[in-house]
Amino acid sequence: MEIIGEDLHPMNQSFIQAIETLDQASLTKIAVAQVDAGATALVVNLGSSKKLGRLTPWLVETIQGAINIPLLLSSHVLQQQRALEIHTGTATINAVTASSTSLTKAMETAKYFSANLVVLLVSDHLVPANVDDRLLLANQVIDTANQTGLPLTQLYIDPVICCRPDPASWSLSAGLPDIDMLLETIYLLGELTSPALKTIIGLSNSSVCLAKADRSAFHCRLLPLLAEAGLDAVIMNCHDSNLMTVAKSLQIQHEAA
Repeated sequence: MEIIGEDLHPMNQSFIQAIETLDQASLTKIAVAQVDAGATALVVNLGSSKKLGRLTPWLVETIQGAINIPLLLSSHVLQQQRALEIHTGTATINAVTASSTSLTKAMETAKYFSANLVVLLVSDHLVPANVDDRLLLANQVIDTANQTGLPLTQLYIDPVICCRPDPASWSLSAGLPDIDMLLETIYLLGELTSPALKTIIGLSNSSVCLAKADRSAFHCRLLPLLAEAGLDAVIMNCHDSNLMTVAKSLQIQHEAA
């Protein structure tokens, strides 16, 4: 299981300040700290800001100039393709929805640059409410990949952790997502193709309703369940030492198996 550091995101004020001031030292410090903690890749999340998105090539050059680490780059790279040109090793475009028009363009770009692509199982026409909805979208993603010629080995599917839709179930679950549905989706995604589709999850999205003090323990309980279901990659807080211990233990168990 790949451990992907999440710190390079718009809610991290140190990260935003570093890129707004083009502070290479501060940006590098944030990236290196995650790798030192055990991250095998880093996600670069610039949100929806086009202004920040234009800095993507500089981010790639700065981070990879300091440390040899693969990056998951926000979909700004579909317009800022220079970032994909200069990325060392295999880049990942993260993340596009399963909407047909945007997905086709993203797959064509990923194919051209031999990049991986993360696809979220939501679309303009369908916000999935259950496992069947997610598998329907996944099959549409597979069909589009076959049509564009993008190898399925370059795909990561994100089943998307989200809150329960109706107020009653949201209240009964204390705001936590439907874990059983998430686990079943991950397992069944692995059964759709051969070789199996790779899956990815943003772990911190599972606990947004919890108090900060309770989030680590919840993540430590959830991650082994996700791994058992077949999860291939997790975007997570690499500075949570308890969670990193769990993640590394899962890696060792997988390698032994």
